[in-house]
Amino acid sequence: MRKSFLFFLLSLTLFSVCNGQIKVGKPSLFVDDVGSPGAQNAVKKAHQMTDLEFVSYDTLKANSKKTYLPNKRYKGLIYSFPQETSTFVGLDVSFHTFMTALHNPRSVVYTEHLNKYPYHGKHIGSYYGTVCSGFVSYALGFKAYQTTYDIAEHDFMTLVDDQSARGIQLADVLWQKGHVALITGIRRDKSNGEIVRIEISEAWRSGCRRRVVEGESAFNKMLLDGKWKIYRYKDLEKNEYKPWTEFVAVEGEQSTPFQYNEAICPNKGDKSCYVTGENVVLNLSEGYRKVEIYKDSKFYKRLRIGNDLDVILRDLPYGDYQARLVKWWHKSDFAYWKVIDADVDVGTEVVSFHSNNATPVYLEFCTITGSRPTWAWYVLTEKDIANGWVKVSPRVSNRLKQKTSKMYAKVHFECDYGRVVNKPVLWNTNVIKAN
Repeated sequence: MRKSFLFFLLSLTLFSVCNGQIKVGKPSLFVDDVGSPGAQNAVKKAHQMTDLEFVSYDTLKANSKKTYLPNKRYKGLIYSFPQETSTFVGLDVSFHTFMTALHNPRSVVYTEHLNKYPYHGKHIGSYYGTVCSGFVSYALGFKAYQTTYDIAEHDFMTLVDDQSARGIQLADVLWQKGHVALITGIRRDKSNGEIVRIEISEAWRSGCRRRVVEGESAFNKMLLDGKWKIYRYKDLEKNEYKPWTEFVAVEGEQSTPFQYNEAICPNKGDKSCYVTGENVVLNLSEGYRKVEIYKDSKFYKRLRIGNDLDVILRDLPYGDYQARLVKWWHKSDFAYWKVIDADVDVGTEVVSFHSNNATPVYLEFCTITGSRPTWAWYVLTEKDIANGWVKVSPRVSNRLKQKTSKMYAKVHFECDYGRVVNKPVLWNTNVIKAN
């Protein structure tokens, strides 16, 4: 017994505890760059997307290269280009809404296909997801979604002087024509500061992922071979991080259990957003007799449940809604959604906007599919929001007139559940006079 105890004490001297794990041998010869608070926030948000694990509850064709199969577990947020619907996860839709929609086999994730009517996309796409530019836009905290071309051309980004491994910092953007990625890890040799490992996070067709480049020379070769350029976001320190999700734990967080509402869910997911005039569909489970609906915390209506377990609610006025199922004395948990008032009028010189329960964030001019020029978006100021309108600059107006495609105005409105856009309004159909 004594020998066993001495052996145990001797063993303790050979181990060190690091980050909650027991490791053998010498202290680490390497150190990871910590980065600024804004960079740390960017890394956390990128890892939310790369580390998210989920189960698909029906066959899901996310894009032309990736199909998710039922009842299988996957890692990494779905790659899809929902530019027409403005439903980028992170930017527009919370992880909570996305995951509860995935858990519901009758939700828009499985029933809405962006390459089919009433949408206008040419490529297969899931209603929710992200692409490389949406990934970077969310991670860096952009107020407006930025395309790959926006990131390379606008003055909120700066081209890094030293275009090599020695010039990089955490949360720098790697840009090449048609693709962007984010540097989310830099490991150095303690003795000389040389970089031995670089982690890159990105949205890829197989799903959001992390990949590693070993050493400075390999990274520099990658830059040359891929014609990559390194950019840095000027306002990185304004980048905030809010742990929106119970579904993935990143640096400094612990995972928490989540209980899905198996009885009732809006077809866009729990805590989702609709705009006035849009049908709200409640997907119900069997075994209940009635559904109770509340608006702004007050009883709104009660509906009997028939054979159809998809209840369609038309022309709901704007407000905060919740609903639950009832059978005799038993009542289910509530499901939640909002109907957003998003009014937009467009003229030759002025775009006016109004909402009773959401805040306008930015304006863009785009085709019906959501494709927009790099110059055709504008983040609204506090003064613009207070006025309820913004004047279209002569430069933008003249360039819009030169477009051969029909251009539409979209204003993105924000509430605590996420963002919505108005029904696209064709530009130059009405003349709005500013007061």
